[in-house]
Amino acid sequence: MRLPGRRRSFPSVIRQLLTLLRDTPDRRRLVLFGLTAALAVIAGFLSVTPKQAEDLIGAGGYYYMFALFGAFVFFGGRVLAERRAAWGESLGASGAAGVVVVVGASAFAIWCDPFAHKILFDEYVLQGTAFHLHATKEIGTVIRAYDIWGTWQPIDTFLDKRPYFFTFLVSLVHDFTGYRVANAFILNAALAPVLLTLVYWLGRTLAGRGPAMLTVALLGTMPLLGQQASGAGMELHNLTMLALLMVIATLYLRAPSPDRLSLLVLGAVLLAQSRYESVIFVVPVAAVIVAGWRRLGHVFLPWPAIFAPLLLVPYAWHNRVLSATPLLWQLHEGQTSRFGLNYLASNLEGARNFFFNFSPSIPNSWYLSILGTLAGGWALAAAGRWARSSARAPLAPEILVLVVFGGGMAGNLALLMFYYWSRLDDVIASRFALPMCLLLALLVALLLRRLDDWRPAATRWAAAGLGVWLLTWCIPALARHTYTSQNLVMQEVEWEHVQLLRHPGPLLFISNKSTIPFVLWRIPTIINGVGRQRAAHIKYHLKEGTFREVIIAQALRPTSPEGEMGVDPEDLMPATYRLEPFAEKRFGGRYARLSRLVGIDDLPVPPPTVAPKLADATP
Repeated sequence: MRLPGRRRSFPSVIRQLLTLLRDTPDRRRLVLFGLTAALAVIAGFLSVTPKQAEDLIGAGGYYYMFALFGAFVFFGGRVLAERRAAWGESLGASGAAGVVVVVGASAFAIWCDPFAHKILFDEYVLQGTAFHLHATKEIGTVIRAYDIWGTWQPIDTFLDKRPYFFTFLVSLVHDFTGYRVANAFILNAALAPVLLTLVYWLGRTLAGRGPAMLTVALLGTMPLLGQQASGAGMELHNLTMLALLMVIATLYLRAPSPDRLSLLVLGAVLLAQSRYESVIFVVPVAAVIVAGWRRLGHVFLPWPAIFAPLLLVPYAWHNRVLSATPLLWQLHEGQTSRFGLNYLASNLEGARNFFFNFSPSIPNSWYLSILGTLAGGWALAAAGRWARSSARAPLAPEILVLVVFGGGMAGNLALLMFYYWSRLDDVIASRFALPMCLLLALLVALLLRRLDDWRPAATRWAAAGLGVWLLTWCIPALARHTYTSQNLVMQEVEWEHVQLLRHPGPLLFISNKSTIPFVLWRIPTIINGVGRQRAAHIKYHLKEGTFREVIIAQALRPTSPEGEMGVDPEDLMPATYRLEPFAEKRFGGRYARLSRLVGIDDLPVPPPTVAPKLADATP
């Protein structure tokens, strides 16, 4: 038992935990947990090769995810059932104002950017994985497929480097509503109000209704969040899972129970399958679990917690496959590793440019960054005073969750600073800042609660500042749709799709970019490198009527000092291919051309070689 006024050191906490473990009434569960942890290390890192791990993920990943998600929903239902009355009181206490702010911020986030693919070709890859999960219940990304007797049949797939919880959810939407490319957008649009409701709950728990509403508004009006709410990526889902896990952790610390611990553990495993680096939040969850044991005075381990190490084995397998497949790293020229000290300086500069950027070229919120930085400085000072206090009070559950998960979010950002593609001022990498933005918003709520005790109008002044930022910077920047208008590759792919729809099928498309978008649209596609090598096959299928047309995409570039345009050498087809251009369009400094394959000439037969006479062969 803790004595009032007694300072607790870290070794004393360890001793208390060891005492709790020693006094556990059911030690068999502790032994089983140790055995599953050892078995997880063997299964994850020693017993299978990366190739075997790839095969296991492909064949069993869907069923693993289905069982894991089903268990999460089951325990979530049990926790909700036991708190049905409390949730009703909580919704009533929120009032109409809280509902209006959540709905309004969600609508703003969804409205602020057009529904379109934002990160190419990452989002198409995710959708390709979801399609394959829906069609075959196997993990894989389709890169080639054909219509065979009325069935769109995947032919070639590969195991993508991205975790597959988000794609699993998209596949479920396909299962219930039918396959549509738009389903990924629908899922993200649905996640936006879920995320902001969770953020409101966390903010109200930390600081009360007023600061919570401002926290929701700060996040909901951030252009970066709007890009994810109207895109097909997995970032909004990852952020929603992180906020949900913080809510579950708070509920667990308030009243530790087997059901809540089970839900917390399963949520941590699912979060690890939401983004690569989100496995880092397993550490904060472990700290919360131990804190719950200390508050309760004894250790308990439900079955999901016992098997938690084994549940993380598929993540270890996936990471080993990625580490053994450098082609998936997508390194830039001259780079040899994904992580390194040599990336730190550039990434730190990019982070500074992102958080405190005042131009509309980056989808940040400098208003959130400024308030969050002030709140973070105040929080660090308050934490220092608390740590030096000789009679420090125990932290409230919501504060402890903010501390440990905030450490995880800061650690997540620190890890990314050593990653080769983490300049946050790059529109491709800006999305990695979302967990840190969530932390800044929650810290602002906490600071405003303290300021309201001193100056009651602090939250109102902060809300007024948000309104000024919205009118003078945010809305004018959103009206330009800078990111979408500059996404020239997406525009080119969409233009090609429109052109192909004007041609009656069946047709074969030879792409100079990627096959995946067109496979999603059920257009048989190969890349031009394959098309150059398959002359005999293409000629045969044209003759047999498998395809009515073959259309080839090529890029044009200047080929003379006078600016004459010619086909990019990487897109050239063999001289035997007779092409008839029918569409050209400029995208920025790039010209795209679509041509119809009129025919393929036979290669000239070389004259027979005559063996030299024996006498002529003599030197």
